[in-house]
Amino acid sequence: SSWPNWNIARGIAVAPGGQGGYTLDAYGGVHPFGSAPAVSATGYWNGWDIARAITLRADGKSGYVLDGWGGAHPFGPAGDMPPPVQMTGSWPGWDMARDIVLRPDGVSGYVLDAWGGVHQFGAAGHMAPSLRTSAFWPNWGIAHRFALNSAGTGGYVLDGYGVLHPFGNAPSVTVSARWQTDIARGVTLVPGSNTQGYVVDAFGGFHPFGGAPDVTSPSYSSGDNVLDVAAG
Repeated sequence: SSWPNWNIARGIAVAPGGQGGYTLDAYGGVHPFGSAPAVSATGYWNGWDIARAITLRADGKSGYVLDGWGGAHPFGPAGDMPPPVQMTGSWPGWDMARDIVLRPDGVSGYVLDAWGGVHQFGAAGHMAPSLRTSAFWPNWGIAHRFALNSAGTGGYVLDGYGVLHPFGNAPSVTVSARWQTDIARGVTLVPGSNTQGYVVDAFGGFHPFGGAPDVTSPSYSSGDNVLDVAAG
């Protein structure tokens, strides 16, 4: 789906192999693209801009939608939904949650809050382990997105200035660009690599880190329009 001249997209998840995936709209709608099948969602807020992020399981057709209060809502083909999960971070009435990632088991993972906190979640008997973080900004909503490595043991939190802050067992990395204003918007790791990836800025520029090769941005906007990036 696309919404010309309407700022309603909130996230993207690409299926393994990169042949399809899903976009998330601000109200919780999950829209397939490429070869991805249509799915049913358990969270939808018609007219309320509260959906914040989407994460996809290894099957490429099911996962969870994150709302701004910290709830994780399963989506998937009818009759084949992921299990409900228990959250350790929740902010009822407060638009605080920013991003969600899954561990390899597909039923546990982490939520990022706006201040940089990383909170584990999981289905019954599958709670993700707590991971050490390296940055936290109380009362400052500067944390935007994060990326988890393939083992689910660490990753990177992206702040608005383009700096990546490791958590778990991830080593430090340096992004090829850094800004003095809040302009960084998304981060993704290259499939198969735990330290190489890209940061995308609000105008659509791609900036490698960890030794990832330079790439040409598919488009470049004159306005602050880009919200997220994903690799499959």
